[in-house]
Amino acid sequence: MTAAPVEPASRLSIRLLDGFRLDYGHQQVHVVPAARRLLALLALRESPVSRTVAAALLWPEATARRAAACLRSSLWRLAKPAGPLVETAEDTLRLGPGVEVDFRRACVLVARAAAPGPPPDASAVALFKADLLPGWDQPWVATEQDWWRQARLRALEALSERFRSCGDHLRAHQAALAAVHSDPLRESAHRTLVELHIADGNPAQALRQYASYRSLLRAELGLSPSPEMNRLVQPLLGGAR
Repeated sequence: MTAAPVEPASRLSIRLLDGFRLDYGHQQVHVVPAARRLLALLALRESPVSRTVAAALLWPEATARRAAACLRSSLWRLAKPAGPLVETAEDTLRLGPGVEVDFRRACVLVARAAAPGPPPDASAVALFKADLLPGWDQPWVATEQDWWRQARLRALEALSERFRSCGDHLRAHQAALAAVHSDPLRESAHRTLVELHIADGNPAQALRQYASYRSLLRAELGLSPSPEMNRLVQPLLGGAR
């Protein structure tokens, strides 16, 4: 007898954006902290990870023997609601092929944001707003967090420009605002917003955005906006006199 296919609602999924969560369909699965870290490590790395590397990264202060024992314990503790979460092959580990990861989907959308063809839909902006595993401070997570922080900002700016070129200024503003909220000191994000206000025929709003950024930059870093930013608003300042 052939087994019935697994319905989409019964799939395993791991969320890394806005915090860790393991779901089986619509039900959250409890995972102990050590096993949670193991799943997060494997979810961040699509290629197989050797047991030795995984143990060393997850338990850096333990001896090699102790770290290996902790890894075995974590694997044993993992819940298996619909088949193995982790596949083992020789001395390597990887997530099971049916496990969906939101971060991997977000990375695909990041690549699409600036690529030729139709831009991702508006749901991409919501994904790009989210932090990667907030509150996690392990070194192996920090590298990925730094990459994601920059990648999502570039993607939001690219999306804003593409929405604008398509005449969708509402979504263009949403993407640019998301970039500003993610990094309030990022000039390119503020510049994108100023350009949008100018294109919409709202010079006063453009000047308010510029003034807000200038004040924040001066208060936080003691710096002034770049010549490029100043040149952008100079015609507006001249018109206001």
